[in-house]
Amino acid sequence: MYTIDLDLKSFERENLKKTENCILSLFEFLNKNEIKYKTNPKKCKKITVLRSPHIDKKSREHFQLLTFKRTLSISLSDKNSVFFIFDFLKNMKSIGVEITIYVNFLTY
Repeated sequence: MYTIDLDLKSFERENLKKTENCILSLFEFLNKNEIKYKTNPKKCKKITVLRSPHIDKKSREHFQLLTFKRTLSISLSDKNSVFFIFDFLKNMKSIGVEITIYVNFLTY
């Protein structure tokens, strides 16, 4: 029994949704309906920069980076379908989305 966990991370929510829909269509093609979703909390990083080249001036500029995260988990029993998913994810062009793959193998 194989368990594949996919961690998706992106700075833009739209790119994350597009990649997630593409991966879900792959799982529907494999007739796997037992997909576990987990929405991780978004991470907010705030940066403050001095706008003026002079140190004594108090003019500042604020920037904010939002990171959206999502985790998909699926259980597979066939080794060939695991390799098929790996090939699909390797060749998939996901713009602006970082995909981390964790694989667990259980023996009885």
